[in-house]
Amino acid sequence: MKFFALFLLIFSHSFAMAEDMKIGANLADELIHKIDSQKVTEEIYTPDAYHFMKKEQSTPTCSLIDKRNAKDVLEVMSPDEGEYPNCNKIWKPIIAKIGDDYFATYRYDVEDPKKVFTATFQLIKITKDGFYKCKEDDSISDRLQKKKIITEAVIKGVIKATGCTPVAP
Repeated sequence: MKFFALFLLIFSHSFAMAEDMKIGANLADELIHKIDSQKVTEEIYTPDAYHFMKKEQSTPTCSLIDKRNAKDVLEVMSPDEGEYPNCNKIWKPIIAKIGDDYFATYRYDVEDPKKVFTATFQLIKITKDGFYKCKEDDSISDRLQKKKIITEAVIKGVIKATGCTPVAP
C-alpha cells in the first residue's frame, strides 16, 4: 500500500510539472518561478502567477493565468523593446475580502536599467468566473508603494479609497 501511495504521489507530481511545462512552453523559453493558485472558497481561486523569460528576450516577464482557463492571461510586467524595465520577482498574493467580493494583490519588483528595484502592485478581483484587473491599478499601486507594511487591512483601505472597476484581462 505504501508503494502504491508513493507511486500516485510521484505520478501526480509529474503530471503537474508536465502541465506547468506545457503552459510555460506557450509563454516562454524558461520558467523562473511559479506561484500556484490558492483556493479562496469552494468556487474561487487565485490565478497561477508566472515569472519567466519570454522567447527571444533577455529579461524576465510576470503574468497571471486563470487556473481554469489558460486563455485568460494578464501580463503584469513585460520588458519593453530595450529589455528594461522588467519584472524581477513576483510575490505570493495577499487576499482581501470586502463584503462579498474577493481581491488578490500581487507585489512584483520592477528592475530598471540602473538596477534600481521598485515594489509595484497588481490588484485583481477574483470571482468564480475568473479574475479581473482593476481599472484603477496605477492609483492603487501608487498608494500601496507609500505604505511600509502591506497587510490585508491596508489593502482593504486602499480598495475602499480608490475602488476597483473590473476589466477583463
